[in-house]
Amino acid sequence: MRILGIFGTPEVIWDRDESLKDYNINSVFISHRSLSDSVIEKVHSEDAKVFAEIGIFVGKDTVERHPDLAPIGIDGKPLSPIDWYMGINPAIDWYRKELLSGIEYILGRYDIDGLWLDFIRYPCHWEVPDPKLEQSSFDETSLRKFEAYIGREVPGVTSRDKARWILDNRLEDWTKWKCFQITSFCKEVKEISVSLKPEVRLGIFSVPWREDQFDGGILKIIAQDFEALAQYIDLFSPMVYHLMCGFPLIWIREYSLYLKDKTKRAVVPIVQAVDEPSKIDNLEDILKTALDERLDGVIVFHTQAVFEDKTKVEALKRVFHEYI
Repeated sequence: MRILGIFGTPEVIWDRDESLKDYNINSVFISHRSLSDSVIEKVHSEDAKVFAEIGIFVGKDTVERHPDLAPIGIDGKPLSPIDWYMGINPAIDWYRKELLSGIEYILGRYDIDGLWLDFIRYPCHWEVPDPKLEQSSFDETSLRKFEAYIGREVPGVTSRDKARWILDNRLEDWTKWKCFQITSFCKEVKEISVSLKPEVRLGIFSVPWREDQFDGGILKIIAQDFEALAQYIDLFSPMVYHLMCGFPLIWIREYSLYLKDKTKRAVVPIVQAVDEPSKIDNLEDILKTALDERLDGVIVFHTQAVFEDKTKVEALKRVFHEYI
């Protein structure tokens, strides 16, 4: 099935006395916090699928409640929030177990068709043309785990000393170890999913960087190793928000095809309908660019941004009906 999806609860459509079928929408991506039996049943009654989104290593409020989750930078201090965004250290065992327990509950409790992991990465506020690239996390837990990984003690007295030594002497190992933290989490989610509901598709919202961009930041900073992740991920959804990232329209297609070639998996780009940093006045072109025949569909981010604008509504309806 080629995905023609929206990100956000569909009530805004139903409140218009319309249905998903009126727009040829066959997939709805909903935050796990907004899941309910009634919404799921209604989406299914309209012959559409429900994919639950769950944020993984993110949460300013969570870090405020649990300071041990704060990512530590090379200066030995916690990274600062950027606007609404605050990343979480992926190497903290108790938090990983709590997340996996929550995922197990979602899979067991709700009749969903797929689960999409969001913020499944090391910290970075990437949705800008010139992202701030900060190495993390140099906390005691991560350093201890990394020492076990390389089989030796990291020299230095302070975390700052140790961070400097790692980046100067063992950056490749540090990068591989960080990527393993992300890939291993996806592996555990896949195992839970297969044991409970093998028919559920597992996807991720991935950062749209190539390995030759931002000094290799997709591995060194973000720690998303796409080829390794493809062992466990059924479908990749690169967040190709071209206006936010300062790329031309054609980048949506080019990057998505790059990722499909790299992973050999289904790729469904999620595209920007939000008016940021400037107004989206060409949603039809955006959708057609993403709906390349070599790709596997498109997701529109987000539902509210579309249905508060008549022009966007008409564009969505027109393009989606071309792909019946």
